[in-house]
Amino acid sequence: MTTTRVTYADVRAVIDHPIEQVWAPIARFGGLERWVSGVSACELEGEGVGAVRTVHLGDRSARERLEAIDPVMHRLRYHILPPHAMPAEDVYSDIILTMIGKDRTEIVWQSEAAGFSISPEELGARIGKFYSKSIEGLKRLLDGG
Repeated sequence: MTTTRVTYADVRAVIDHPIEQVWAPIARFGGLERWVSGVSACELEGEGVGAVRTVHLGDRSARERLEAIDPVMHRLRYHILPPHAMPAEDVYSDIILTMIGKDRTEIVWQSEAAGFSISPEELGARIGKFYSKSIEGLKRLLDGG
């Protein structure tokens, strides 16, 4: 088991919408069921930094705490709280948006952790697919679908 903190997932995509439109559903920390792949419900406790959401994916659930949110820099950071089903410890994720011209936005969704019980590459491949499907869901939501 590795104890070094490693970035194991790094998914990047371009969305053909202005940054403020892309930011709105991401910044709604308790609204994942609208766009994240496989999420059937998302409940929010509290507001702002420190708020905790419970994310339901089929018969599993995970609790995530909002660690940072910056509406000017369009960055959001959350921590997956133990206990969880992830084969790693101390799991953090970041979503970062960058404006590309007037009507396009790059989204970067990264995750880092330590204490892996499987290889970071194996976990990264699995989570990368989940993030990519979720970004497709975000595109559909923004396109009105």
